Amino acid sequence: MLDGTGLSNSGNFSTVPFTGTVNSRTRWFDSLTARGGYLLTPQVLLYAQGGAAWTNTDSITFNSGGSQVGDLSNNHTGWTLGAGVERMFAPHWSVFAEYNFMGFSTQSATITGCAGTCTVNANGNANVQDVLAGVNYKF
Repeated sequence: MLDGTGLSNSGNFSTVPFTGTVNSRTRWFDSLTARGGYLLTPQVLLYAQGGAAWTNTDSITFNSGGSQVGDLSNNHTGWTLGAGVERMFAPHWSVFAEYNFMGFSTQSATITGCAGTCTVNANGNANVQDVLAGVNYKF
């Protein structure tokens, strides 16, 4: 699965004497999973899935004066777990709904501010939660 996205977040921080804001944006995420399930009836499948996940997140840091003091773009590798249900409603046709959690662990960066006289060690978490619904045609 490969998804383009516009997930974004902003936050303020204050570490005396360095204060400012961080804006982050996740541009895409993808996953490669295997799934296994149990047929409740011949038409209804409950399943779980898991595997590897990847994402790209950009973070821009501004000091309290509004000047950009940091810019970080990272590709992250992580893991994913999910579960769903699929129901066949006609020959070759089914509908499904699933939930996925993608964990990318904590990422760290060092930002220099205060005209180069102080540094801040920043940690961020770029986990993604995804709900997906759709229709399948099986050949």
